[in-house]
Amino acid sequence: MGIKNYLYLNNLIIRKQTLDKLPKIDTIIFDIDGVLIDVRLSFRKTICETVQFYFKQILHFEGKVDLVKLEEIEFFKLAGGFNNDWNLSLAIVLFYLIKAVKNNLKDTNELRNSKPDLKEFAEKILSRGEGLFGVKRIAEQDKKIREKVFNLWNKGLIIKIFKEIYAGEKYCFNLYGFQPSIIRAKGNIEKEKVILTNNKRDILRNLAIGILSGRTKEEAEIALKKIRWEDLISENHIITADYNFEKPNPACLKELSDRLHTRVGIYIGDTRDDLITVKNFNKGEKGKEFLSGIVSSDYNFNLKGNMEHLYLREGVDLLAPEVNEILDLLKKVKSDKLCNIKREANIERENR
Repeated sequence: MGIKNYLYLNNLIIRKQTLDKLPKIDTIIFDIDGVLIDVRLSFRKTICETVQFYFKQILHFEGKVDLVKLEEIEFFKLAGGFNNDWNLSLAIVLFYLIKAVKNNLKDTNELRNSKPDLKEFAEKILSRGEGLFGVKRIAEQDKKIREKVFNLWNKGLIIKIFKEIYAGEKYCFNLYGFQPSIIRAKGNIEKEKVILTNNKRDILRNLAIGILSGRTKEEAEIALKKIRWEDLISENHIITADYNFEKPNPACLKELSDRLHTRVGIYIGDTRDDLITVKNFNKGEKGKEFLSGIVSSDYNFNLKGNMEHLYLREGVDLLAPEVNEILDLLKKVKSDKLCNIKREANIERENR
């Protein structure tokens, strides 16, 4: 889908045919991570630290270089299939184990600098949307190394390390039901920040509200308390990882749309999987529709151009830096100012 199908309004990019649907929206469903809560220093940093800890402290690799940089997580999010950060941690560890065993490496410096790098692997070698399954498939293809690779890949331990780094001593038992035994420190969960400004209750008052997130139920509850929405959304309108619905499977969105009696909704997420979830939903449903709202945030400003191109090519309805811009637009639309928005968007487009 070309750029000519879009209008530009300040920081927002809006698909032309979406504009007339905006006043009809009766439901908003939110992802949490990257949309309502800034998780760069929590979940995303935990991915990097889990991989590093596993190779340095468990496998006893030499070297000082960081195997994963924070901004490199986005390569996998754009590839699709990595909505679950536990699985993404498992995938990156497996990727590096393939390289380590194949090249007989025991040093993180050499491991980091050997080819392919994370970007090349995520963009060119890994099939789009395959996620962890795709990395496992690649590992299984080489019969000479696969047994050793999988013997070194302790999935349960990797996820335990992730949980302990993320939750820390304060939250580990409440979130995951056990006390940390490997890492006793303050959890990255305490570094999370709310993205919403003024919690936006005025905009949401006359809309059906839901949550569709890859977080666990307990993780979602903590997030909603942070943004002071715990009384705004009923438990029946929250679907988390505990339901075993994983995006981009549209079943999770269908379930919520049924509970919320949606006719026209918008799902606001921050990854390609969120957009594909909406597209998959619209392919299979009649009588109701979801629009896709994607917030690109600033996880990696070097990827901005690539991200915009990818999302416009795939037909995103709304693209914005933050959820606040999308909610402010909906407030303006609900105030019968659609004509003004169209005029402003056309002027903005002419000025580009």
